[in-house]
Amino acid sequence: MKLKFNKLIYITYQVFPSRKANSLQTIRMLENFKKQRLEVSLFFPNRGKFSKEKKIIEDFYNIEQTFEIESLKHYLPFNALPFFNKFNFLISSFIWSLYATWKLTPKIASSDLLMTRTHWVLLFFSHKTNLIVYECHKYSKIENLIFKFIKNKSKIILIFTNELLKKQYKLSDNLNSNSLILESSFDERYFSKKYPNKINNRVLFAGNLLRFNKSRNLDFLLNAFDSPELSEYELFIIGGPDQEYKKFSDFKSKNIFFLGPLSNKNTINEMRKAEIGILINSPDNHSKFFTSPIKYFEYLRSNLKIVAIDFPSHRNLPFLENVYFYNNSDKFSFINAIKTASSNEFKIIKDLNSFSYESRVKKILKVSARLEGLEPPTL
Repeated sequence: MKLKFNKLIYITYQVFPSRKANSLQTIRMLENFKKQRLEVSLFFPNRGKFSKEKKIIEDFYNIEQTFEIESLKHYLPFNALPFFNKFNFLISSFIWSLYATWKLTPKIASSDLLMTRTHWVLLFFSHKTNLIVYECHKYSKIENLIFKFIKNKSKIILIFTNELLKKQYKLSDNLNSNSLILESSFDERYFSKKYPNKINNRVLFAGNLLRFNKSRNLDFLLNAFDSPELSEYELFIIGGPDQEYKKFSDFKSKNIFFLGPLSNKNTINEMRKAEIGILINSPDNHSKFFTSPIKYFEYLRSNLKIVAIDFPSHRNLPFLENVYFYNNSDKFSFINAIKTASSNEFKIIKDLNSFSYESRVKKILKVSARLEGLEPPTL
């Protein structure tokens, strides 16, 4: 059965290209919507130092399923003020979203599927007849107010990254019935080749070295692997941004190696050679309760055992049989988790493919078909 819509329009205040996980996730999602024979268009602001050139973006993300990419004018100077950054971002995103709504409305047919992770875009398009998919990845008071404003809208699908995040919002029965819990995903195409040989005692951390411009507590990792108890293990650290990675350019250690920011493909190649992956984060509320790390699912798909900080968000992840928890900032607990993980075999997960981007997209389209009054499509 065909869907009523054949075009997806994604409008977002993100930037491209960027090594941030949220930008990578958006691109991979759009590629997989294109695989499902939808016309796909991405619209985002031309702000800061980021590129508006489609070819640069396609090459950066190694995009195979090409789609329309267009940057829209960003009239306010982004991050021009050295203070009030949060307020500055809020105002900038509000004005750009208002402009994008005015600019794109004439181009959007009533049958087109809209998708965004920008709450102002959700608000401004909510009075139209389009079906709208909104991805909620963190809690905010503004989103709470917007959800109350649109509580009676019947053609809005809300996606939350975990149950803890969804419970933060008091959703109307209408919005609650049209909401989904969809964790992060992995890109199956990078796992099609034969696995390289695992290197015993190789431990890997992959991810942005900063979270919301704050340290991810890398000093804790360096101190732990500098201890005699972990002298037999090698730690490989992948990630940027460049200015943060350069701080460690003169770092010397026999068993700690900084590889810098790598492409998603090359990062996964390194994951597949390692034995253990690390989930570590700053102890802010988002990290403790609401995060669903892309690298967690990439670790599992790479057959990595995982050592994770004991946060509720990590306890709430699926497939915990290969996860070994340690107490926050507890060096001896961390060392014990590394050794315990190393002494155990990786347990094969049968249903892991349900967390690929392709599977995630199919779940969204299934709910979209229901709201359009159709039977779920055969995809």
